[in-house]
Amino acid sequence: MDSYLEAAERMRPQLEAIWRKLHEMPEPAFEEKRTAGFIADQLRRAGFRVREGVAGTGVVAQLEPVDAAAEGGVAEEVADWKAAAGQAAGKEAGDAAGRSAAPVLALRADMDALPHNVGGQQVFVHSCGHDAHCAMVMGAGMLLARECPAARGRLRLLFQPAEEAGLGAQRMLEAGAVDGVDVLIGIHLRPAAECRLGQATPCVMHAGGRTLRYSLHGRPAHTGRPHLGANVADALALATLAANSVKPDPALPGTVNVIFVSTGDGPTGVIPDHGGMAVNIRAETDDAADELRQRVHSAVTSAAGSVGVEAMLEGVKEMPAPSYHPDAVALARQAIEKVLGEENVIEAISTPGCEDFHWYSRRTPGIKAAYIGLGADLKPGLHHPDAAFDLRTLVYGTAILAQAAADYFRRQPEE
Repeated sequence: MDSYLEAAERMRPQLEAIWRKLHEMPEPAFEEKRTAGFIADQLRRAGFRVREGVAGTGVVAQLEPVDAAAEGGVAEEVADWKAAAGQAAGKEAGDAAGRSAAPVLALRADMDALPHNVGGQQVFVHSCGHDAHCAMVMGAGMLLARECPAARGRLRLLFQPAEEAGLGAQRMLEAGAVDGVDVLIGIHLRPAAECRLGQATPCVMHAGGRTLRYSLHGRPAHTGRPHLGANVADALALATLAANSVKPDPALPGTVNVIFVSTGDGPTGVIPDHGGMAVNIRAETDDAADELRQRVHSAVTSAAGSVGVEAMLEGVKEMPAPSYHPDAVALARQAIEKVLGEENVIEAISTPGCEDFHWYSRRTPGIKAAYIGLGADLKPGLHHPDAAFDLRTLVYGTAILAQAAADYFRRQPEE
């Protein structure tokens, strides 16, 4: 059999066609209906059992050993992929996390696009490469269905909605999308400044993130008699300075930024008595992020209180820091070596960005996770409306994902 790089290179026209189709229909969080329909249709044709509507607009596709050996038939849709994976309930081989006797490796891609203001109008753009991630995971699945019929295990493909909203992974978990999964691998294009085309890392070290949202409540008064009120604008100014004065430990890199303040649009002759603010925290570890959260909360409430205004914490959006398993990282690293060469493996990339992929390992005891960062010559940067990358990346990513899955299954005993 050809190498997976050679096989993926032969697929390049198909991979680019898939990417272009996805790129031309960007959809925001939880509205990825056309995207999901296209993915589901393509994978059914490739022989996968597919379930749509997972976590709203998510797609889960599974390839059984018998499916991989079939000659081109379209697999029937199943109502519950958990049954296809073989749940551990009542089986000695299973464990409390629901892992089945037959090993399950999952590849995860995110589907949503980002909103941008272009020429005074809001448009949606795949400026974070999610179209490429979907194309590579689809391509790897198609390769494995055609090239690896003797796989000893089950391949599951996860197409997750709403990564940018930070909610998709948790909804997929609630829907049972990773029940029975032993190994989970994600992938993301990296900016040119971090990783050049033809390089990759098995370990992207994202930040843990916390976003604190506050409502502030004071007392209204005439602007000519400010002593009779409690000015929320004053409180916001002081709270902003206080929050930005919280300094992370240099040994654990982190950032604190006030990202939103508002007193609304009230009359100019009235001291504002209500408002809101938000503070974003990022840190290398969850413990460091939580410690900064406590310090920021104390700073904001104390500063507002000093002028008689109450700052109430209305909500916290949390994004966990990574929790990788060495076995999964080693599997991904070996695949990168085989496809790109040992000299093109980057041991780890640290980034202040956050990723909701890490909810999977946070909330699924025993799952082995790794997250590949793939050099793509991506410029000018992620989340820029003009973001563009070298399409050869699709070949490299497809080959790496297929190689990792094939290597994992070949280590397993026959069922």
